[in-house]
Formats: sequence, structure tokens, C-alpha cells
Amino acid sequence: GLVGLGRIGQEVASRAQAFGMRVLAHDPYISEEIARNLNVELVSLDELCAQSDFLSLHVPSSVDTFNMFDADRLSKCKSGLRLINTARGGLIDETALADAIESGHIGGAGLDVFSQEPPTETRLTTLPEVVATPHIAGSTEEAQELVGVEAAAGVRDYLRLGIIRNAVNFPAIAPEETQRLQPFVNLAQKIGAFVAQLATGRIKTVNIRYYGELATGKNELLVGAVLMGLFKTMLSTTVSLINARAVARDRDVEVIESHSTRPRDFTSLLAVRLETSLGQLWVEGALFEHGGPRVVLLDGVEIEASIEGASIVIRNLDEPGVVGTIGAVLGEHGINIAQFALGRDSTGAVAVVNIDESTDTEKLNPDGTVIKALLANPAIKSVDIVRI
Repeated sequence: GLVGLGRIGQEVASRAQAFGMRVLAHDPYISEEIARNLNVELVSLDELCAQSDFLSLHVPSSVDTFNMFDADRLSKCKSGLRLINTARGGLIDETALADAIESGHIGGAGLDVFSQEPPTETRLTTLPEVVATPHIAGSTEEAQELVGVEAAAGVRDYLRLGIIRNAVNFPAIAPEETQRLQPFVNLAQKIGAFVAQLATGRIKTVNIRYYGELATGKNELLVGAVLMGLFKTMLSTTVSLINARAVARDRDVEVIESHSTRPRDFTSLLAVRLETSLGQLWVEGALFEHGGPRVVLLDGVEIEASIEGASIVIRNLDEPGVVGTIGAVLGEHGINIAQFALGRDSTGAVAVVNIDESTDTEKLNPDGTVIKALLANPAIKSVDIVRI
């Protein structure tokens, strides 16, 4: 049993499961989904005490947790329980614990922390059923060196790879989970930036949906990446994976996540739908083995378009001559086409034209000559410039 299923509690759960143990936990701040992904069952504190053979505490010291294991709580524990506290002193009424061990109701205890350190009352620590350690593991020369190395490695990993470890204001994510998500973080950020530059009106809601392999596991990194890409195109303030949700909340932008098991044509797919004061914009993206991040759906129209560098996004009626117009206009203005992606359905067509970065940016302003020349064709309904 675990009281507290945060970063350390999750590590203890993993190690307990390696020994074939069934793991229960009580933590009112952990979602059912997270617990389910960890193969841990969330229960009430009373149920946890009644069922656990071993009980490990991993909660902070607060008014709510002070002496949470008092005589009454200990009496509700399963007979023979071994109680472990390596978290904070003050979580256990030490006199009550000594009484419970001497009576035979509690089988023993492992204690690294005490209400007073070093403990002056030796009755509990001298019991043969108690293993007491002096809470100095972090004070050795080796530990202090490791703390420094870990802090430096944490900064390095974030700056180089975007991996966040042990943050106090961001959910803890296991290294293997970070490694699984890292390629999709790049995709999510670019999809966020892509939809932001196509959207019109005030953003009200950001809907993020995961398909395929992305539909399992924790995807908080992807939420932050979508929002970071979205807001970085709009704001001059710093937006990061850590503060992206707070930025959305401050601007009254609702963030909704959903998971779908519906089969799609891709192993993993990320969909983002923006709801604005003027309508909706729906984009789906996927990773291609040799093509990198790609847009594969734009407002319901299937397409396969690169989202690197500068692009011109064109919506038009599906009529002859539009592609020729696009090529002619860009050629006349000295704009070189790097890639041209086209998609169409019964409602019309969409083109994403990747262009060389050397293009004169003034020509591509909303009132620039290129945009005006393209819109002169009555079949072309809109032209947007996207820079990733």
C-alpha cells in the first residue's frame, strides 16, 4: 500500500510490482487514468490500511497529514502490517506506533524520519521490530555530488532535448515515457503553430485528440507543446512546456483532451481543433519515417504536407487552372516552390505550398503583391502564410 502516488510513490510502486506485489494507493490528487497506467488501484485510506501487508508513506508534512497515523488509524490497519516512513517526520504518532507494535497488532516498522531528529525518545527505536535509520542519506559527500550532477543534467536535458525531470510545477514523467513522446513533442508544437497562423477570431477552446499508440499513456508533454506552438505565434511573452497551460488559463482558453481507439491509417495521430469566435479549424498531423512531421488532414480534406519553414496555404474551389495560377504567380514573383501538396474532396481543395526561405517576406504580407495576385483568381477563396 502507498499513501501518496507522486514521483517517489510511483517509483516504489514499480519496484514493488517487480517482486510480484499487488499495489494499492491512496492519493486524492492523482487521476484514475494515471493510476491505471501504473497498474495501481486507488482506494480510500481506510481500505488501504485494512488490506495492506506493507504500507509506505510518501506525502508532505502539513496540517492535514500531521499524525495521520495515530492510535485510531493504526487500530484500523491489517494485523501484522509493516509500516514504512521515509517521507517526513510527524506523519506518525510515534507513541501510538510503539504501543501498537508492543501489543502485536503492528508487525514492525521501517523509519528514516522522526518527529524530532535525532530522536530523543528511544522506546520506539530500540524495539526489535523496528529498523531505524538516521535520515542522512542526502548529507554524504557522494550524495551531495550526485545532487549537483543531477541538477546540471536536468538543465542540460531540458535545453538540449526538451526533457523535463523533477520539476516542482510540472507533472513527473518517467524517462521512458519522455523518450516515447519526444518525437511527437516536435510534431505537436508545429501543429500548434500551424493552426494558430490559420485561425481567425478569438480562440475559445483547444481540443486535442490522440489516436493509435498516442491514445495510451500520459500526454501532458504534448498538451504543453501544442499550446506552446499556438501561443508563441501570438504573444511576445515567454511560453514554455511548463507554463503553457497557465497561459491558456489566463486567457480563458479551455483545453480539452480526448483519446480515440478508432482505427486510422497511421500508427499514431494527433488532432487539434480550434474553436474561435468566428468558427472552427481542424488539423491532424502524423510523423513520417523519412518525411518528419506532416499535416495529413486540414478541415476534413486529406493532404500530406510538410510543416517545415515557410508555406502558403490556399483554399480553393476544385476547378481546372488553379494549380497553374499558383505556379505562374509564384514564378512571376521569383518565389521558388520547394514542395507542393494538394488535397481535395467534394467541398473543395486545399494546397500547402512550401517555399524557399530566401523569399522576400514583404511580398507575402497580407496586402502584398503575391497574396493579391493569387486572390485575383475567383476560384481561390483564401491565402494564408505560415512560418514554422
